[in-house]
Amino acid sequence: MLETITLALATPIAKIILDKLYEGVGSKLGEKVVEAAAAPIQKLGQVVWDRCFKGKPGTDKLLDQAAKGSEPELKQVQNYLLKEMENPEFVAMVKPIAEEIHQVFVRMDDVTAENVQQNAGDGFQNIGTQGPILQGIKDSPITFTTNNNYYGDKPND
Repeated sequence: MLETITLALATPIAKIILDKLYEGVGSKLGEKVVEAAAAPIQKLGQVVWDRCFKGKPGTDKLLDQAAKGSEPELKQVQNYLLKEMENPEFVAMVKPIAEEIHQVFVRMDDVTAENVQQNAGDGFQNIGTQGPILQGIKDSPITFTTNNNYYGDKPND
Protein backbone atom coordinates (compact mmCIF):
# COMPACT_ATOMS: atom_id res chain seq x y z
CA MET A 1 0.00 0.00 0.00
CA LEU A 2 1.34 3.40 -1.04
CA GLU A 3 1.92 5.81 1.88
CA THR A 4 3.87 8.66 0.27
CA ILE A 5 3.12 9.73 -3.26
CA THR A 6 5.95 10.35 -5.74
CA LEU A 7 6.28 13.42 -7.95
CA ALA A 8 5.50 11.25 -11.00
CA LEU A 9 2.23 10.10 -9.42
CA ALA A 10 1.36 13.58 -8.13
CA THR A 11 1.81 15.28 -11.51
CA PRO A 12 -1.37 13.99 -13.21
CA ILE A 13 -3.36 14.96 -10.11
CA ALA A 14 -1.90 18.47 -10.22
CA LYS A 15 -2.62 18.78 -13.95
CA ILE A 16 -6.28 17.83 -13.48
CA ILE A 17 -6.79 20.23 -10.57
CA LEU A 18 -4.97 23.10 -12.29
CA ASP A 19 -7.01 22.56 -15.45
CA LYS A 20 -10.19 22.85 -13.41
CA LEU A 21 -9.14 25.87 -11.31
CA TYR A 22 -7.18 27.80 -13.95
CA GLU A 23 -8.82 26.90 -17.26
CA GLY A 24 -6.34 24.62 -18.99
CA VAL A 25 -3.14 25.60 -17.19
CA GLY A 26 -2.57 22.01 -16.08
CA SER A 27 -2.30 20.74 -19.61
CA LYS A 28 0.52 23.27 -20.14
CA LEU A 29 2.54 21.90 -17.21
CA GLY A 30 5.78 20.97 -18.85
CA GLU A 31 8.90 19.34 -17.47
CA LYS A 32 10.49 22.65 -16.43
CA VAL A 33 7.45 23.77 -14.44
CA VAL A 34 7.17 20.35 -12.81
CA GLU A 35 10.83 20.60 -11.76
CA ALA A 36 10.44 24.16 -10.50
CA ALA A 37 7.24 23.38 -8.62
CA ALA A 38 8.12 19.85 -7.48
CA ALA A 39 7.46 20.47 -3.77
CA PRO A 40 3.96 21.96 -4.11
CA ILE A 41 3.01 19.43 -6.81
CA GLN A 42 4.05 16.59 -4.52
CA LYS A 43 2.25 18.25 -1.58
CA LEU A 44 -0.95 18.60 -3.64
CA GLY A 45 -0.67 15.00 -4.78
CA GLN A 46 -0.23 13.83 -1.19
CA VAL A 47 -3.25 15.79 0.07
CA VAL A 48 -5.40 14.40 -2.74
CA TRP A 49 -4.01 10.89 -2.27
CA ASP A 50 -4.69 10.90 1.47
CA ARG A 51 -8.22 12.23 1.04
CA CYS A 52 -9.39 10.48 -2.11
CA PHE A 53 -7.40 7.37 -2.93
CA LYS A 54 -5.44 6.03 0.04
CA GLY A 55 -6.69 2.71 1.33
CA LYS A 56 -9.03 2.08 -1.60
CA PRO A 57 -8.27 -1.17 -3.45
CA GLY A 58 -6.45 -0.76 -6.76
CA THR A 59 -6.06 3.02 -6.58
CA ASP A 60 -2.26 2.91 -6.42
CA LYS A 61 -2.19 0.88 -9.67
CA LEU A 62 -4.80 3.19 -11.21
CA LEU A 63 -2.72 6.27 -10.40
CA ASP A 64 0.47 4.56 -11.58
CA GLN A 65 -1.10 3.79 -14.97
CA ALA A 66 -2.47 7.36 -15.21
CA ALA A 67 1.01 8.74 -14.50
CA LYS A 68 2.39 6.59 -17.33
CA GLY A 69 -0.11 8.20 -19.68
CA SER A 70 -2.68 5.41 -19.96
CA GLU A 71 -5.77 7.21 -21.22
CA PRO A 72 -8.54 5.06 -19.61
CA GLU A 73 -6.95 5.28 -16.15
CA LEU A 74 -6.22 8.99 -16.57
CA LYS A 75 -9.86 9.57 -17.49
CA GLN A 76 -10.98 7.62 -14.39
CA VAL A 77 -8.77 9.75 -12.13
CA GLN A 78 -9.98 12.91 -13.87
CA ASN A 79 -13.66 11.98 -13.51
CA TYR A 80 -13.17 11.19 -9.82
CA LEU A 81 -11.29 14.43 -9.10
CA LEU A 82 -13.76 16.59 -11.03
CA LYS A 83 -16.54 15.11 -8.89
CA GLU A 84 -14.50 15.89 -5.75
CA MET A 85 -14.02 19.48 -7.00
CA GLU A 86 -17.77 19.98 -6.53
CA ASN A 87 -17.15 19.73 -2.77
CA PRO A 88 -16.26 23.20 -1.38
CA GLU A 89 -14.33 21.63 1.51
CA PHE A 90 -12.09 19.73 -0.92
CA VAL A 91 -11.57 22.84 -3.06
CA ALA A 92 -10.61 24.82 0.08
CA MET A 93 -7.96 22.16 0.82
CA VAL A 94 -6.39 22.04 -2.63
CA LYS A 95 -6.77 25.62 -3.90
CA PRO A 96 -3.95 27.21 -1.82
CA ILE A 97 -1.49 24.52 -2.96
CA ALA A 98 -2.69 24.81 -6.56
CA GLU A 99 -2.14 28.57 -6.32
CA GLU A 100 1.51 27.96 -5.36
CA ILE A 101 1.97 25.81 -8.47
CA HIS A 102 0.14 28.36 -10.61
CA GLN A 103 2.44 31.14 -9.38
CA VAL A 104 5.51 29.13 -10.41
CA PHE A 105 3.92 28.68 -13.83
CA VAL A 106 3.15 32.41 -14.13
CA ARG A 107 6.69 33.41 -13.08
CA MET A 108 8.24 31.02 -15.60
CA ASP A 109 5.84 32.21 -18.30
CA ASP A 110 6.86 35.84 -17.59
CA VAL A 111 10.54 34.97 -17.92
CA THR A 112 10.06 33.27 -21.26
CA ALA A 113 7.86 36.01 -22.68
CA GLU A 114 8.04 39.71 -21.96
CA ASN A 115 11.07 40.16 -19.73
CA VAL A 116 13.68 38.75 -22.10
CA GLN A 117 16.51 41.03 -23.12
CA GLN A 118 18.75 39.93 -25.95
CA ASN A 119 22.36 41.01 -25.87
CA ALA A 120 23.47 39.29 -29.06
CA GLY A 121 23.54 42.44 -31.20
CA ASP A 122 23.47 46.17 -30.85
CA GLY A 123 19.68 46.40 -30.73
CA PHE A 124 17.77 47.14 -27.55
CA GLN A 125 14.09 46.50 -27.01
CA ASN A 126 12.27 47.80 -23.97
CA ILE A 127 8.82 46.23 -23.66
CA GLY A 128 8.16 46.38 -19.93
CA THR A 129 8.34 50.17 -19.56
CA GLN A 130 6.76 51.03 -22.92
CA GLY A 131 9.82 53.10 -23.83
CA PRO A 132 11.03 53.68 -27.39
CA ILE A 133 12.41 50.79 -29.36
CA LEU A 134 15.89 51.60 -30.60
CA GLN A 135 17.71 49.47 -33.10
CA GLY A 136 20.89 50.54 -34.76
CA ILE A 137 24.25 49.57 -36.08
CA LYS A 138 27.39 50.18 -34.09
CA ASP A 139 29.13 53.42 -35.10
CA SER A 140 26.13 54.43 -37.22
CA PRO A 141 25.83 58.12 -38.21
CA ILE A 142 22.16 58.02 -37.17
CA THR A 143 21.26 59.93 -34.03
CA PHE A 144 18.06 59.60 -32.04
CA THR A 145 16.04 62.50 -30.71
CA THR A 146 12.99 61.89 -28.57
CA ASN A 147 10.04 64.23 -28.40
CA ASN A 148 8.41 64.10 -25.00
CA ASN A 149 5.43 66.21 -26.08
CA TYR A 150 2.74 63.62 -25.34
CA TYR A 151 -0.13 66.16 -25.53
CA GLY A 152 -0.12 66.69 -29.31
CA ASP A 153 1.44 69.39 -31.43
CA LYS A 154 -0.19 72.36 -29.69
CA PRO A 155 1.95 74.20 -27.13
CA ASN A 156 0.49 74.59 -23.64
CA ASP A 157 -1.38 77.89 -23.16
